[in-house]
Order: sequence, then structure tokens, then C-alpha cells
Amino acid sequence: MFSFDNSPPVYWLIGYLLAGFVIFASQYQSLSTRAYLASGVLLLIIMRLPVIVFNRELNQDESQMLSHAITLIQDPVYWRSVDGTTIGPLDNYLLMLPKLFGFQLDYSAARFMGLLCVAGAWLLLFSALKNWFGLTIARAVSVVPLLFVAFTQEIDFVHYSSEQLPVLLLAFCTWQLSRLDPKTAPSASGLYFLGLAAGAVPFGKLQAIPVVAVIVLSAFWVLFSRFQRYGEFKSAIALILGGLTVPLFFLAFTLSFGVFDDLIDFYILGNAIYAGGSTFADIPSQFYKIVALSRDFQFFSLALVVPMAIGLVRIARIYLPGKMDFHVPFTILFLILASIFAVTKSGNSFIHYLNFCIIPWTLLAAYGFSAVESWSFAFPAIIIAWFGGYDALHYVKERRLNAFDSVGKTTLQQSPVVTEILKRKKEGDYMVVWGWNCSFYVEAQLAQGTAENHSERSIFDHPMRDVYRKRYLSDLERTKPVFVADAVGKNSHWVQDKKTQGIESYPELNQYIRNHYTLLGEYDEVRLYIRNDRR
Repeated sequence: MFSFDNSPPVYWLIGYLLAGFVIFASQYQSLSTRAYLASGVLLLIIMRLPVIVFNRELNQDESQMLSHAITLIQDPVYWRSVDGTTIGPLDNYLLMLPKLFGFQLDYSAARFMGLLCVAGAWLLLFSALKNWFGLTIARAVSVVPLLFVAFTQEIDFVHYSSEQLPVLLLAFCTWQLSRLDPKTAPSASGLYFLGLAAGAVPFGKLQAIPVVAVIVLSAFWVLFSRFQRYGEFKSAIALILGGLTVPLFFLAFTLSFGVFDDLIDFYILGNAIYAGGSTFADIPSQFYKIVALSRDFQFFSLALVVPMAIGLVRIARIYLPGKMDFHVPFTILFLILASIFAVTKSGNSFIHYLNFCIIPWTLLAAYGFSAVESWSFAFPAIIIAWFGGYDALHYVKERRLNAFDSVGKTTLQQSPVVTEILKRKKEGDYMVVWGWNCSFYVEAQLAQGTAENHSERSIFDHPMRDVYRKRYLSDLERTKPVFVADAVGKNSHWVQDKKTQGIESYPELNQYIRNHYTLLGEYDEVRLYIRNDRR
């Protein structure tokens, strides 16, 4: 596979020249919409390619989800073989697709799937903007988030994250909502698919529920307005049936395989504990803290701040329906509030949560855009000037343009402990990593032997720790993994105290390992055990 060093000036120049063409195409109707959209997707692919071929972990979530996908290929029953903790099943099932097409489940494959989600979400956002605000504004505004997602090299926006599929589903729901008109009969099939996508969102990310709830309530408002005049109810039934399809499927799925209690305990209750981090009073400061961590998101917001401010003023001045349907501006306002709530509720300052804000920000800017349409060129110019200036500065100072030097890094690396595992690995083997280093599963291409592939919830003290520990031992009995690695220490995320967090900190687990496993050795401070019958 081809690779990129840290300073490919010709490639970057091509990217910026294409960006110039995309900006030109967004402003002038002489170029077809198809040409604008095609060049926009091409720009996204070109500027994301360096990070796609960089086959190394950028965020722990990538390894966590890849490990789940590798496991689901071997045992496809979610919540039996896999527990994504805060990550829903759909994010992990999506990652199985590359393997089904004959590709290795690695970081490049995951980021390619993420790129498809980002590109799809942008195209659907453009369609929603066109339906609500017209083609001219849709082209002029949609170029700003495109430039942001294409040129950012901040890790939280370019790694495969559990927000990318939910954002795609939210974009689809927004597009379907934009097709509704209280004055015309809605499409029952469109409403069914709106409900279908909305019902799927909680199984991608529970965190996105407030955002999708706004979209669904807005759709019901449109249907209610029409029902008052025409007495129709079939459309509402289609929306409800669509919304129930995915939840009922997972209900039947979990009951059939006996994992319904796991769904409740580990996905609903477990996440309720995790999401208890912020109160409503904390939301402004928490949101400010997260935005302060991302320069690129700050400039994306700055590029749209004028039309966004105008949009807010317009919403505040609405008392009666005007030319535009009354529900549109208030839908946008509540999407803004819901996205901020989704970003801040957990209390964790993770930048990738800001993915939920991109669509609402753009919709609000579009609502206020007509007042500054004559200045439309300035808004993409602001964000491209930021990225261009940043790249130029680093090129002059450090001869660096690309943050992801992939020379010699287009294939999976092998950590010392994985090198030892591969000497003894057989098809169908399971392994377990105590601590938090899911990259070992990816490097070894081995399924995880416990549903939770990082054991921090079995280590840290919290109300459900005993439940997690009980399941951990039960999973060991079920899968009988060949390899057990105690990664607690420098190679483990969050859990690094060997004395208080290693395998010995859980006496029942320690005894189980002593009875059934033999210590092979310590490799870069990772203790590796092998099942006695495979010594």
C-alpha cells in the first residue's frame, strides 16, 4: 500500500487547489450541483486518505470497536460475545463489513467505514438544506462543514468513532424531516424510514437520543398540523411502526439468545451510571471546556458565527408562521440545545462528542444566511484560511504538513506480547486482556474471550462492579481463552497500578488463572498466560 511521509507538499497543494474549485462551485450556479457534490466528496477522500492508510491506533475506541467486530465474526451475538459499554451494537456490526468483503479488520478498514459515514452525512445534510432553504443557500453553507471535516487533522474527528454512524442516521432523519410539508400529503414510506433510522439511533449511541427525539417530535408536529386539517392518521402510524422496528428486532434478538438481562444491565443501567457526570447547571462550563480543546471546531464555529447569530435573532422574533413553516426554526433551535446536552451529559471532555454539533450548527447558519448572502464567499474563506495558515506555518517551521506519517505503518504492528501469541495462535482461539489495551486483539486478530474487552469496570469501585466481575468469570468459563494477558502498567489506558489493579486485585480471577493457566513470561511489562492444555 502507498504511504505518506510527514511533508507531501505536492499532494497538499492538489488538495488546496481542489478546495478552491469546491468553494468556487459552491458560490456559482454555472457549475452543476452534481459537479459540486462530486468534487466535495473527492476533496474529502483526498484529504482523509493519509489518515486512512496510517494503520495505527489513534484512539482507544478504535481498537475497542475493531476487537468487537473481530469477535462478532466468530460469535455474532451482541451482549453475549461483546459488550460495547457506551458504544451501541450497530457501530460494531458496521465494522464487520470489510471482513465480509475479504479485507482485514484493521485501523485502515475502520477509518474507511467512518469516511463513508461522514461523506453520506454531508450529502444528506446538503439535501436537507436544499429542501428547507433552497439550492443557492444549500451550496453556500454546506461547503463550510465540508472543508472542516476534510482538512481537520485533529484525532477526535478523523479516527473511527462511535459518533460517525449515529450522525449519519441523524442526517438521514433530518433529510426525511425536511421532505415533510404540512400543506401536502406526506409519503408513508418516507415516514417509515424516518422512524426506522430514528429507532436505530439508540443502538448506535444512547448519547444521541436527545437529538433524534427533537427530530421525531418535529415530524409529529408536522403530522399533527396536517391531521387537524385533513384528519389523516396513516402517516403517523407509518412513523410509529418505523420507530418500533429496530427496537422490536433487538428485543426479539436478545430474548432469543438469552441476553435481554445483559442489554438492561450493561447497556441501559451501566450507561446510566456512566452518564451521571454533569447536571444542567454544569452544561455551559462543560461545553466551553470541550470546545476549548478543539481549535479546528472553534474556527468552524467562527466561520459560521455571523449567520448563526442572525438565525438566533430571527428565531427569537418569530411570533406567527411566516413564509417558512413554523416548525423549522424551532426544530433547529431545539437541535442546537439537544446536541449541546448530548455533548456534555456524560461529564467527560471528549472532543469527538462535538460531531453531534456539526449538523445543528450548519442548519442554524443556513436559517440566518439570507441576510448575509452577498458575503457568502467570506465564510468558507475563513475556515480555509485557518487550515492553510496553520499548514503553511508548520511547513515553514518544521517541514510538516501531514500529522500521520504512514511510512512503514500501513500494516499492523506487532507488540512484543503479540509476537509471542502469534507463535502459538490457532484459528478460532480466544484471548483476554486484563486492563485496557484492546490493540492487542487487533494486532493478533483474535476474538476477545470476555464480553467487555477492557476491564476497567471490573477494576474501579462503582455500584455495578460485582456484576461486571461475575460476568467476567462466567465468560472465561464459556470461551476458555487460550491466552490471558495482564496489561496493567505502562501499556494500559487508565489502569496502570500493578499492585492494586493487576489480576491479583480480583482474588477469584487470580485463583482461576492459577488453576487453568501457566505464565509464559513477561513481554514489555505485559504478563502472558497460556491455557494449560496448550503449553
